Amino acid sequence: MDAPARAGRRTSGGRTAVRLDGAEAHPVTVDQKAPAKRRVRVSRRGDDVRERVLKAALECFGAFGFEGTSTRAVAEHADVTHTLVLYHFRSKEQLWIATIDNALGRYSAEMEEHLAGADDTAAGALRTFIEQFIRLSARQPQIHRILTMESNQDTTRLNWVIENYLRRHFAKVRELIRAGQEQGLVRQCDPARLYYMIIGAGGTPFTVSTEYRALTGRDVFSETEILRNIAFLYELVFIDAP
Repeated sequence: MDAPARAGRRTSGGRTAVRLDGAEAHPVTVDQKAPAKRRVRVSRRGDDVRERVLKAALECFGAFGFEGTSTRAVAEHADVTHTLVLYHFRSKEQLWIATIDNALGRYSAEMEEHLAGADDTAAGALRTFIEQFIRLSARQPQIHRILTMESNQDTTRLNWVIENYLRRHFAKVRELIRAGQEQGLVRQCDPARLYYMIIGAGGTPFTVSTEYRALTGRDVFSETEILRNIAFLYELVFIDAP
């Protein structure tokens, strides 16, 4: 498949807004002469449809990958017409970008909020990151599944995610690891390697939840199992972890 064309502009948050096929996703058309209450209803209806489609797309891309998902399947899963999906997103490529942007944007905002309230030490912030990463992975395992599938391919989609989210995420967590090692609280090893161990051990159990239950007899999404996985990662990452 030919790589879709890219065009972009830098946003205030540092991310690059990208159009994959050279066309913006259609906004909801609003008649400016219509009464204000009607315009609000039209806008809300459009927002509701967009959210339903993004939710359905996350589930479909998470289950079947980019190649295995069609815009028609997403429309059916969202219980909207195929025309509406194309109206809002134009193409499968734009739908994928919008889906990941929405999911990772929310993840990043929530993680930043948790880290802002974390212990002042790097090790304390790293503990907070590990706990919240596991909890966020439990709530939306589709993100880890999608990125795992994409990371095996050199695609424009993967490059977009790396430049807009993953590179910054990697650098921040790696720096927390390095600082924690300097404090003598984090095990000495290659910080990049430890980063991937945390991401893999923290996210993978939720992406293979059916297999996990079949082999262990445990529900990985239960609070008990989540707490055990957090404690296990603490033992692997930190020296003299409680």
